[in-house]
Amino acid sequence: KQWYQRRVAITAGINRLTEYFIVKGDESNESHTLIHPNQVLKAIRLFVSEGASPNRVLTQKQAVEFDETTAERDSGNDANYWQRLAQILPKTHERKWDALLAGIQKYHTVLTQRAKLIEETDKLQNQNSELRMLLQQYIGSRVNQDLQIPPTHTIPTEMLRDYAIES
Repeated sequence: KQWYQRRVAITAGINRLTEYFIVKGDESNESHTLIHPNQVLKAIRLFVSEGASPNRVLTQKQAVEFDETTAERDSGNDANYWQRLAQILPKTHERKWDALLAGIQKYHTVLTQRAKLIEETDKLQNQNSELRMLLQQYIGSRVNQDLQIPPTHTIPTEMLRDYAIES
């Protein structure tokens, strides 16, 4: 029950956060537009600073305030920033992570095969116990006593002891 309550709370928080990314226009118009990508960080800061108040939707006036403050931003260095960010980890670390991923995938394959073998072993053990019960019933049957040579005389005594059957 706790995981469900936690999931509901997280979903509600996410829904409140997404409301900060919507610019609400005229009340009569049901269409909503998203804020500019450059405004996302400021919307998140506003969400955090206001304590994630419920039912918060940006008005057109607040969106204009965002536009005025983001006009100062220079997007000329964006490509350079993303290139540097893509190379933040050295190649040796990347190779280690690739090797780790390959190892984990092999381990997953082994565990999957092992699970299938365990399942098959359980089925065989069940089948074996059923067959033992049937054999015990057949050997202990009264019909065998009426035969000239009962099966209990042809089966080695070691096997009869294994099945706890006396001739």
